Amino acid sequence: MLYTKDYFQPHNDDEIFDLIDRTVLGTLITPHENGVAISHPVFMIDRQNRRLISHIAMNNDHGQYLRAGLPSVAILMDQGSYISSSWYPNYPQRDSAPTWSFMVAHIHGKPEIMSDAETVQHLQDLVVHMERGRDKPWQMKELGPGGMGRRLPNILGYTMPIEKMEVKFKLGQDERSGDMKAATEQLDKDDQQALANRMRDYCKL
Repeated sequence: MLYTKDYFQPHNDDEIFDLIDRTVLGTLITPHENGVAISHPVFMIDRQNRRLISHIAMNNDHGQYLRAGLPSVAILMDQGSYISSSWYPNYPQRDSAPTWSFMVAHIHGKPEIMSDAETVQHLQDLVVHMERGRDKPWQMKELGPGGMGRRLPNILGYTMPIEKMEVKFKLGQDERSGDMKAATEQLDKDDQQALANRMRDYCKL
């Protein structure tokens, strides 16, 4: 169970799904009778059907536990940022400890293996998602004739319907507002405006 507090919760599920969209790379954990399988796949979120979509290498031993539909946990965590007490104003002392602002989601569910056609669609959607905004986005068709067909036998696609989400958006809600105001101003200067704005939102600055 993820340790968190009521005031570290997101405003709504869409903010959790946005985190998954931004993060993409995560950790998949599947306990089994001989131990724990751990992999680091990429994830996409199907908001309408409330499920994760992902894939691993066909030769990955983790696949046998996905095929068995064993309960699993996908963890997606943003980079966040160290928040230095050197940024805080004096009161007259800077007597607040440093902290770390971050967002993390633990997604629980039972994996289901996808068909080849569904896996191909997932890979195409993933490329489009990751290439968006580029001047000359790469397209799957550039693999050439048979390019996807040669690779598909080496890929195991799966979905994971969301059964439970444990989430922690630790963005300075339990810190002094003056300290967090100074921290967000420094994050702006460090080109971390997106995190700064989320902290302003959650800390009501």
